[in-house]
Amino acid sequence: MKNLKLKVVALVLFVSAGFVSCDNDDTPSVETKTAFVSAVTGATTSTVNQEITLEVTYAVENNCGVFNKFIETTAGNTKTIEVQTKYEGSNCGTTAATKKTSYKFKATAAGTYILKFKKTATEFVTQTIVVSSAS
Repeated sequence: MKNLKLKVVALVLFVSAGFVSCDNDDTPSVETKTAFVSAVTGATTSTVNQEITLEVTYAVENNCGVFNKFIETTAGNTKTIEVQTKYEGSNCGTTAATKKTSYKFKATAAGTYILKFKKTATEFVTQTIVVSSAS
C-alpha cells in the first residue's frame, strides 16, 4: 500500500514539474504598424445602399507584414482611412513588399464622398465617389 502511495505521489510531482517547466517563450511577438497606401482603384460612382469594392495597394516592411484592419475617421462625407498591418514572427527578412486588400464602401445617402487613404503622415491618396439616389 505504501508502495502505491509513493508511486502516485511521484507521478503527481513528475506531472507538476512538467507543467511548471513549460513557458510561453516560443510565442512569436506581434506588432501592429501603419502601412502607407500607394494606390486605390475601383468604381467612382454608386447608388444609395450599393456596396462597392476598392482595391487598396499598400507597402509592408518585410514578408511577415499582413493586413490587419482599416482605421477610419469620419467628418461629414469625408473619411480618412489608415491601413493597419500586423507583423508576427522573427524570420521576416528585410525586403519591403507591396500588397493589396479590398476596402468596401456603401453610402446610405446620395452625395459626394471623399475617401482619403494615408499615403504618408501628411499626404493622402484620394478617391472621390459620387453616390446617386436609387432609381
